[in-house]
Amino acid sequence: MKQSRRQKTKSEHGGARRQRRAALTAFCVALALTILALSGYVGWWYINRSRVQSDAQRYAGLYEGRGDTLTVAVTATPSANSTPQATPAPAATAKPTVTATATPAVTAKSTVAATATPAVTVTARPAATATIEPTSVVTAEGMAAPIITMKPTPAPSPTPTAAPFGGDMPVVEDELIPTPGADTRVYALPTAPPVQPGFSKLLALNPETVGFLEIDDMLSLPVVHRENDNEFYLSHGFEGNEAQEGTLFMDGLNRLVPEDDCLIVYGHNMKNKTMFGKLDSFENLAYLRQRSVIHFDTLYENRAYVAFAAFTASMEPGNRRYFDVRQFIFDEVEFDKFVLKLQSRSMYNIPLDVRYGDRLLLLVTCDYTNREGRFILALRQVRDDETEADVWSRVMQATEK
Repeated sequence: MKQSRRQKTKSEHGGARRQRRAALTAFCVALALTILALSGYVGWWYINRSRVQSDAQRYAGLYEGRGDTLTVAVTATPSANSTPQATPAPAATAKPTVTATATPAVTAKSTVAATATPAVTVTARPAATATIEPTSVVTAEGMAAPIITMKPTPAPSPTPTAAPFGGDMPVVEDELIPTPGADTRVYALPTAPPVQPGFSKLLALNPETVGFLEIDDMLSLPVVHRENDNEFYLSHGFEGNEAQEGTLFMDGLNRLVPEDDCLIVYGHNMKNKTMFGKLDSFENLAYLRQRSVIHFDTLYENRAYVAFAAFTASMEPGNRRYFDVRQFIFDEVEFDKFVLKLQSRSMYNIPLDVRYGDRLLLLVTCDYTNREGRFILALRQVRDDETEADVWSRVMQATEK
């Protein structure tokens, strides 16, 4: 009886040990798989970041910089006041050769020296031709010498061209266009200015390129635009390949010709700090003060911008933190209201004036503290009568609210 109890107890202890060993083995396997998965993720994370950074450096190298000027090769053409240089006309030399026989034969050889010069092709009537008729006189030696006389032959009259399809040529009569009255409105289609030559290589790689964004110590990346489409470049790289980091892109409703009052540029808030992964650094006041001026060059103009507001918001209508960011064209009253909304939502008081006529730029990326959250950095252009040092000194006085 005692022996059977000991065997039973021993068996129970052995089963418990086997269970513990099995659990430990399962835990070790799970831990190893987790470590392997984390290692794979970390390795992929670094490889992906390295790829995106490498592409960014390549694209920055293709952008040929700010302030490039276009050099146009001009081919000189004769002006009305220029004195043309005389080109020697082809010289015709007739050398008659006489052979003294019973029936004298006359052989005429003409040598023409022609100098090829680039000239304008002119269609002219056929020129008159000359017929050479030899006659002869008797010289003192009693030999017959030919005399060449030239008789002009009239040029042939031009042959009239038949009307197309055998019919009569149509008669075109000019009609007077009435002169517009004083109240007539004349609309002209906007004409795009010349594209800056610095974008030529980027445009060759992607014709949807519209600009280049530079933020010190953060990014130097091209910006693309697809009309009425804010989806494609969320999942496609600059060269059109599928890529989770996407591309910086301008809002599909924005226009550069004529340019909207407010341009919006979107980018992913990547965990590997590429694209707009560092944009939320502007939530830090010290960072904002040091890097408040950025540069956004478009196809047609280079421009510096200075930050005047930074905040997070929701893009979900009905949310208490909702903000309608997609506004592009304003009259003066609408502009002032929009700027006031931006400044009132800002995390900081930035002593920088914004007035109607200033171009605005909004940089927008994801924010994970709000439902459908976005972080928004609002900037206005640096005016012609300002320097970057001027506006930077004002932003340095910014304070937290």
